[in-house]
Amino acid sequence: MEKNLKVLWLTRTGSQVAHVSKETRSLPIYGRRMVCLHEAVSKTDLRRFNSTCRAVRRAGRCPYWPGMPRALNPPLTVGEVKNVAKRFPACPHDCLIASMTAVRSAVATHMQLNSIAWLLSKWRARRENTILVLDEGQHIIKNALSMVKDSISIRTVEKASREARKYGFNELSEEIENAVEHYRSMLQSDGEVEVEDILPDADELALAGDEIQEMKLKENYVPASYVLSLADFKIALNGRKPILVREGRSIRLEAPVDPIDYLKTIYDGWNSVITMSATISGELLESFIGVEAVLLRSGWPFGDNLRSYIVKGLTTKFERRDETLMDDMAWITKLALKSGKKTLIFFPSHELLQATIKKIDGKEKIMFEEPGIEQEEVEGIAERFEEGGGVLASVFNGRLSEGVDLSANLVICLGVPFSPPTVKQTALLKRLGELLKDEKKARIYGQILPAVWSAIQASGRAIRGPQDRALVFMVDDRYRVLYRLLPRWFQERIVSSINLRDMPIIMEVDENV
Repeated sequence: MEKNLKVLWLTRTGSQVAHVSKETRSLPIYGRRMVCLHEAVSKTDLRRFNSTCRAVRRAGRCPYWPGMPRALNPPLTVGEVKNVAKRFPACPHDCLIASMTAVRSAVATHMQLNSIAWLLSKWRARRENTILVLDEGQHIIKNALSMVKDSISIRTVEKASREARKYGFNELSEEIENAVEHYRSMLQSDGEVEVEDILPDADELALAGDEIQEMKLKENYVPASYVLSLADFKIALNGRKPILVREGRSIRLEAPVDPIDYLKTIYDGWNSVITMSATISGELLESFIGVEAVLLRSGWPFGDNLRSYIVKGLTTKFERRDETLMDDMAWITKLALKSGKKTLIFFPSHELLQATIKKIDGKEKIMFEEPGIEQEEVEGIAERFEEGGGVLASVFNGRLSEGVDLSANLVICLGVPFSPPTVKQTALLKRLGELLKDEKKARIYGQILPAVWSAIQASGRAIRGPQDRALVFMVDDRYRVLYRLLPRWFQERIVSSINLRDMPIIMEVDENV
């Protein structure tokens, strides 16, 4: 390696950080919350954690800070970092940061992109002297194409209003409450719309939030502030109009971002950037960032333990969503129940999932993801499925379609998860059309490829290791047309195209189930 050149490897999850650290002997940089030893602060939700941690440290209420942070020798798991820090005692995260100046390679999660300047300063590194490795780079592209920089639930905004009132900020509370009532009244069904920003000023929220934290500390409460969370969201808006989104019981505000600007911010200035992905193309990436891209593409690592069939005779196109479609999806779900196989079923929307469940006798045997459920419920569903098997139904791009370890014998992808014609989708296609000077390419990159990635991501949920075996059904007529856009490793695992009514036969004879 060139003298003074460093390597920063970013992957998607904390468990992947531990794996890469072990394989490359790199220093793992786990998130502060992941390694936090403070009994109360460690339980604070992710959105409010950083401000809470800072307030507790400033007040001298953390027994591990400033402590005596010492350099650690990689590789280390989360548990090992915590155990070593306890013995000093010291903040585990500070121990990791203190270790950076002695190493030339470090591994962290994609979330560090939000504070990359801070991380590099602690490492005494500069972008131009650092190689950036983006593992699972398709998620970076996918996040950019979502056009969402930040989001906050209306429930959290409502809690900010109550918190402000409790601590004497009555006018601020009333202003936030009026905004909540206004936004709640705007969407009565699932959808999204661009709205005016009628939330209080960010500076006003930040000042109130700081005072609330101080008052909570005096009361011996954990100084987690919903008002500060709202201030962070306002800063993310940066003068743009928010997007109001409703999904079932869940209503949220989103701060939009230009996808091209977002990607250029990530890719610009490094000595070099290596993007690792099994799905995205170099042409796509170079179109977005405007320079030559280094792309490492991997194949399927586990041999012939995943086999797939494209199933024709059904489509979830918006204009074809009728009673016959609902009956067919219910029939497929009943097949999975009858098979006794450990099965994952993915739907294009919560609406179609719920409509299908209603048609099934014995639906209590099906575990499924409802819109707006808390993370604890998501983890509980995943745990029950892992322990007891059965049928688990979720939606493409849902919290059970990625980021949670699941294994199954059978995966059924019902439909192609194209985004509906929303405000963000329209803005994205317009922006890509301006960039590419080609409306057809804009639709491929902005609408079709993200749907294909989501389907592939869901289909791969079944295989989490070399011992797992699974059968995948890609159920929609359009998958035959989209075949050329599927990654090569997945094309190689497609056995054939079959008719809908042949699915029970394949379930019986395919050796992977």
